Amino acid sequence: MIIAPSILNADNLNLETDIKEAIAAGINRFHIDIMDGHFVPNLSFGPQLVEDFKREFPMTDAEIHLMSDSPDDLVPAFVNAGADLIELHYEAMDEDKLDYWLDYLISNGVNTGLALNPDTPSDVVTKYVSKLNQVLVMTVYPGFGGQEFIANSAQKIKEVRELVGPDIDIEVDGGINNQTIKIAKDAGANEFVVGSYLYTAGNIANQVHKLEDILKWWKHMH
Repeated sequence: MIIAPSILNADNLNLETDIKEAIAAGINRFHIDIMDGHFVPNLSFGPQLVEDFKREFPMTDAEIHLMSDSPDDLVPAFVNAGADLIELHYEAMDEDKLDYWLDYLISNGVNTGLALNPDTPSDVVTKYVSKLNQVLVMTVYPGFGGQEFIANSAQKIKEVRELVGPDIDIEVDGGINNQTIKIAKDAGANEFVVGSYLYTAGNIANQVHKLEDILKWWKHMH
């Protein structure tokens, strides 16, 4: 079980402090949302942030959620910046191009993820299973933090788990809090991107521990 804080919701002027606080609470992976203003109606970070992150926190995984339909420029840029895992959106390119960039990541020793928007059918993952380390099931429409978990997401997570089997990670992103994390875990997710829930209460460590306790308790109960 992995909790990956989304730095989209952190205090961008005090990012280092927020990241250190989360690492001190046992976090070893951060979810970095890359938005290009085209594939999604928002802008966020670029390769420079990832490079800075890896320089300051070399032992912490930088997971890149690439919300862009320009992989040709951006995938190599984020690989060069030191990304540990890059998630490509199924909807952002045609299938041949997706194949090409997944192969590119594999040949560069970068872990691979396939991201699915809420309206994308689960079965598109089937042909890529052999190339994937994880599948990201979006539990909100991508573009902004602070949205509510989409109610029928559990069904989709279950479908993806059936299609990919037990060995590929399933990550959920969007509206994850102390309630929805249980729903997602029960459905078969084992990685949880958490944004607003971690950062709005003021104490990141407390919020991380609350979620970890829920996951542990839930494990014993089920």
